[in-house]
Amino acid sequence: MSAPTLSDIDAAMEMQTIPVIGYRDTPQEVEDEEDTFSDDNADGDDELDMIAVSSPPQLTQNESTFLKRHSYLLACIIVGLACIILLAEFLRGNDSSSPNARIKVSPGDTSSTSSVSTKGENLIIEFTIANLRTNSQNCTHVGKMLQCIPQHNNATNKFRIQLHESWSPIGVQRFQELTQAGFWDDARIFRVVPGFVSQFGISSYPSVQKHWESLGNLKDDKVIGTNKRGTVTFATAGPNTRTTQIFINIADNTFLDKQGFSPIGEVLPAGNGFGGMEVVDEFFSKYGEGPDQDMIKKRGEDYLEEKYPLLSYFVTAVFV
Repeated sequence: MSAPTLSDIDAAMEMQTIPVIGYRDTPQEVEDEEDTFSDDNADGDDELDMIAVSSPPQLTQNESTFLKRHSYLLACIIVGLACIILLAEFLRGNDSSSPNARIKVSPGDTSSTSSVSTKGENLIIEFTIANLRTNSQNCTHVGKMLQCIPQHNNATNKFRIQLHESWSPIGVQRFQELTQAGFWDDARIFRVVPGFVSQFGISSYPSVQKHWESLGNLKDDKVIGTNKRGTVTFATAGPNTRTTQIFINIADNTFLDKQGFSPIGEVLPAGNGFGGMEVVDEFFSKYGEGPDQDMIKKRGEDYLEEKYPLLSYFVTAVFV
């Protein structure tokens, strides 16, 4: 068999197709190499063989156009994904419904988006509650949570707390900051001891709780008010250990005065469209002191919904 010419080799190369990675248009045809590259070639054929093997394959015009078009498309997709990621990060930082957005109000910042004065003395906050223990036959599921409407006072599930800065200025300031930051939203009343107290103040969102605890403990206020029924007080674990936990006295617990528990405010009597201590008395109490505070801090709503789904909780807390 005679040695092929260069034009024969070029013609053979153009007949071959180059598969594109990740894409196959039609099955690839395998050329019969016996006629082009034969073991029977003359001695002078080796040089031509080397040229044919070492030469890079040539793309057809269609393949070149295909690669250019898809390379441009791939670049556009990458740029688009990058823009989506940047937009998501921007929206996350500005979404007021995000748990992390609730920690934007810094301690000491008593500014408010509300037109209501934020002066601590006589400032009033209205709480809306879900999962109250009465009228349970009218409970309905909203998402994963059980919403219950109480029977008293025109079926309201609201009550109000009035703060008294003159009683406890440091405590009142922190309570204001927590309220302005939306800290109370979805927070459970995790400890209800009949005839004693109802306690809350651990966020259902671990990242939020971790933030506030990282700010350190509050210094104690001098005890001026007294822990009678209806008063609101920071929980402590000893001197100068107040953080975010609060309890409402549901009985006269004046013996707490000598232990350093300084009330910061009181639950107001029922009024137009809101209840008083009769709402507090309806906090779900059958779990007693069962909920684990450390687990609430670590797992938040996942733990609460799994183990204690009937706990009463705050839907909103707003200045009025």
